Amino acid sequence: MIISTGTASGKSLAYLTPAVASCLDGGTVLYLTPTKALAADQLRSLRDLRITQVRAACFDGDTPFEERTWVRKHANYVLTNPDMLHRSILPRHAQWSSFFRRLRLVVVDECHGYRGVFGSHVAQILRRLRRIAARYGSRPAFLLASATASEPGTFAKRLTGLDMAEVTEDGSPKGATTIALWEPPLTELRGEGGAPVRRTATAEAADLLADLVLADVRTLAFVRSRRGAETVALTARAKLADVAFSLSATHPHLATSPGTPNTAAHTGREPTPANDPTPAPAPDRGPDPSPGFSATPGQSATSTPDLDQSHDTSREFNARPEERPGPGASAHEGQHADQAPDGYAPACRDQDADQARDQDGYRDRDKNRNQEQDGHQDRSPNPDRVAAPSDTLSWALPETTDWAALPEKVAAYRAGYLAEDRRLLEKALRSGTLMGLATTNALELGVDVSGLDAVLIAGWPGTRASLWQQAGRAGRDGRDALAVLIARDDPLDTYLVHHPQALFGQPVEAIVLDPGNPYVLGPHLCAAAAEIPLTDDDLSLFGDTTADVLDTLVSDGLLRRRPAGWFWTKRERATDLADIRGGGGAPIHVVESSTGRLLGSVDEPSSHTTVHTGAIYLHQGETYLVELLDLEAGVALVSRSEPDYSTFARDITDISILATLRSQPLGPGTLHFGDVEVTRQVVSYLKRRLQSGEMLGDEPLDLPPRTLRTRAVWWTLPASVVTTLAEDGFDLGGAAHAAEHAAIGLLPLFATCDRWDIGGVSTELHADTGLLTVFVYDGHEGGAGFAERGFARATDWLTATREAIASCECERGCPSCIQSPKCGNGNDPLDKRGALRLLGTLLSS
Repeated sequence: MIISTGTASGKSLAYLTPAVASCLDGGTVLYLTPTKALAADQLRSLRDLRITQVRAACFDGDTPFEERTWVRKHANYVLTNPDMLHRSILPRHAQWSSFFRRLRLVVVDECHGYRGVFGSHVAQILRRLRRIAARYGSRPAFLLASATASEPGTFAKRLTGLDMAEVTEDGSPKGATTIALWEPPLTELRGEGGAPVRRTATAEAADLLADLVLADVRTLAFVRSRRGAETVALTARAKLADVAFSLSATHPHLATSPGTPNTAAHTGREPTPANDPTPAPAPDRGPDPSPGFSATPGQSATSTPDLDQSHDTSREFNARPEERPGPGASAHEGQHADQAPDGYAPACRDQDADQARDQDGYRDRDKNRNQEQDGHQDRSPNPDRVAAPSDTLSWALPETTDWAALPEKVAAYRAGYLAEDRRLLEKALRSGTLMGLATTNALELGVDVSGLDAVLIAGWPGTRASLWQQAGRAGRDGRDALAVLIARDDPLDTYLVHHPQALFGQPVEAIVLDPGNPYVLGPHLCAAAAEIPLTDDDLSLFGDTTADVLDTLVSDGLLRRRPAGWFWTKRERATDLADIRGGGGAPIHVVESSTGRLLGSVDEPSSHTTVHTGAIYLHQGETYLVELLDLEAGVALVSRSEPDYSTFARDITDISILATLRSQPLGPGTLHFGDVEVTRQVVSYLKRRLQSGEMLGDEPLDLPPRTLRTRAVWWTLPASVVTTLAEDGFDLGGAAHAAEHAAIGLLPLFATCDRWDIGGVSTELHADTGLLTVFVYDGHEGGAGFAERGFARATDWLTATREAIASCECERGCPSCIQSPKCGNGNDPLDKRGALRLLGTLLSS
């Protein structure tokens, strides 16, 4: 069964009831979640029930090794994640025989997170789990839960291989949520080609976070990268420190001791007499919840402003910077995300799916495998905001006036922190000790942080499903809430703030996954054979393509066919063949050159763009400069540094067509879908100043090319049409190039992917077609279903692409419409008018 109802609708109770009943009847329960934070939160809820017969325990990368034996032998409710199930539990199933023999229920929580290549891997892990359970004589029921799954029954069947019943009716009470869409203002800065640059979303998010904390509004700010989360927290803390200093200097009559009510704020209460003999209670300072951050003890937000008095379940608010409300309004201007650069270009692609995803699963080979992505961060203050508080800020003064402690009410949260630090941060946010938390999507999924009043989303999170998940973190106790989507300097973000109908009243995206992808299926067949030799009876469990993939594995020497079945032939761990969250290949170890200390690891494909020589690398709030990337040794040597710039890798890409699987007319042109081979090489990196976004240079790199066999959607135009465009004075190469950049930016609106899951190539004359051709391809070996989705929705997709370009207010093109910071050609040539004409011609009937 799959339960697909809204956030805070009681899904946890729906699966806890049968789960606890199974434990009371002598059975066992396996709870599966994409993140360790959610597992820890669920464990806390289970222990709060105080049912002694339920022996619940987490079994993940944070579980001490001395506790793991106890969990295997005694726990009857085990909470884990797909990584641990793949690398530890299933390969060592004999040690778990008692648990598997009594397994009654498998709970797959927040299942919409299993999409794309990651979801395809999880689908095969669940099939391996079913096979292991059957070996020990159990047939557990599967109960899936999600707040944002489209066609839940169909998706759940593809994920588990089992027929599914659906529960989709949601009668739970909800407060009203005000949704604000904000496009940041253009600045006076100029980027490549003289294009105007918008203020970044992280800088705006930091401003808003500081404002809301001042107003005693408990707020969560979602930022797309780990570095972005750190930057938003640090910037907000700095702003609050300035406010605290100014308040202490300009409002001495408010400078009361901690715990004393603020008598000057607009509370309507009488001031406390100066001679009141009652001393203020001393605060109970708890432990530091986060490296580099100390949580300030204090009162919970007991006087949160009423953000929305209406009883509508959702309200839209579109605002331009010049229409910004004054202090105290519930919608603020926003700003461009942390600039995690997007992969596209006629010569660019970014297949580093972990760049913004903070799914912190278990890594058996390297527990501290932190894939840091150093996106551009704007720490500059908003010149429109009040730098020093004055009497106009009295609306925002909190109940307590320990001004020096204001900055300590904000912290960052992401993977890479120690488990105990993450748990302390979660506890501090729930209790109100922390009023603002800047986080990656590690807190997107179901963690109970009730009491939140506002959510800031710095940049489109990739899907409508993620948007509603993140917005649903606020107002979970039934109160009204505020959610602000702050647009990045990106074509898709630009499109959405100008076309709110694409968000509101629309179903969430269909979840795309392909368990039959041979590049996914092969490693899991090897892992299954290493667990228990495969037999003919297992073929139907793993899908229709299993027989062909097994033949390939035998010919490659990975499996050996015997009369009893297929056997794993190697001494190495078969599970190492599948990197379920990364791009494959042996990890590159990031080592501090002066001490030899291992900081973390990056998968080999990501290393070309994230830890190349000269790259800026961030680890647990510290900035490092990559001195050398040695691919043969598998090491990146780094040293501590404090540069005033960030780096972005640029690549060039060639593409060849291997097979055309489908074709159909599209206007005067033709749309195709098929197999392609992509050759990509990182050739240089950009240096951009942190404070202003100013380009400082383009440094060359010498890295080997990488080859990828995948699937693509592409369209061509006949020579007669192209000739007409050329005669009208349009730059054909620049028009195709601009259309390709924008099309990549808009595909995530129609396929459940992130921008770094896809790439593109455009050319005025392609060798395989002999025509003007624009490609958009999946950035994963074998394909992930994204290009196929684009083929199916081509008219809607390309229409939205044209509208996104047309709605941008720039004259010749900018990052909000057709420019890419990772374009290997330096965003040259680009022709905005030509792209509009080209797409208009293609879409004409």
